[in-house]
Amino acid sequence: MKKILLVDDDMATLQGLQMCFGSKNFPTISATNVSAAKQLFDTEDISLVCTDWDLPGGKTGLDILTYARERNIPVVFLTGHDEDSYEKIALEKGAVRYYIKGQFSYLKFRDDLIELANKIGRASCRE
Repeated sequence: MKKILLVDDDMATLQGLQMCFGSKNFPTISATNVSAAKQLFDTEDISLVCTDWDLPGGKTGLDILTYARERNIPVVFLTGHDEDSYEKIALEKGAVRYYIKGQFSYLKFRDDLIELANKIGRASCRE
């Protein structure tokens, strides 16, 4: 079954997102850094990635974005960076959406990501 990969170094954020998606019985997996996320890319059936911008070890969500795009997996950013320049860079590099933490409804966010993941799943089944 396809899953959403959640990447954030903040455990409280990851747990909150897991509970949010879990309330709709939508499977997620999580990683707290780029290397752990890369391992999951290679072992799990991921339909969508939701990543923070700032990650440990001098890495960023852009590293996740590059790795995911090489595998044709769409990426959504969920970050505290509310500067337009960050959003512009993420979208120019291929992110499909950019959300700023605390500035939206998490229930709508969850439903939007589930809808996006399901669309991707249906499209890949037709190929």
